[in-house]
Amino acid sequence: MSLLPTLDRDQEMPELQGHAIGFVDTQTDCDAVILELNAAGFSDSSIAVLNGDSGIRLLSRMMSGSLWGEAAEDLMKQGVIELTHGHFALTIKARDRDEGLAVANAAAKHGGHGFSYFGVLTDERLTR
Repeated sequence: MSLLPTLDRDQEMPELQGHAIGFVDTQTDCDAVILELNAAGFSDSSIAVLNGDSGIRLLSRMMSGSLWGEAAEDLMKQGVIELTHGHFALTIKARDRDEGLAVANAAAKHGGHGFSYFGVLTDERLTR
């Protein structure tokens, strides 16, 4: 069973720090990435699926209040484009860059792209 996209109910979103965030194009790709992440030890509770206008609002809320620079701005711009085109954004809790890289590598096997990791002192684009 796949995770359903999170609906915007004006809930608080976790802060950007400690997350890997990226995109997949289809529900099938999204489901495959989630299965790959589960196999790599990431629980469903550490993964959020964003889609459509609701996803844009949630992603924007997640990025608000942060002091991130160009990487966050670029991710938000890409997120609006991706989600407007019916694609999916995945946000995954990652303790450090190594976990962020594990997320990006798992996602890349199934069409995941544009993954970035946002850490304590830095952010890094991990995939194209």
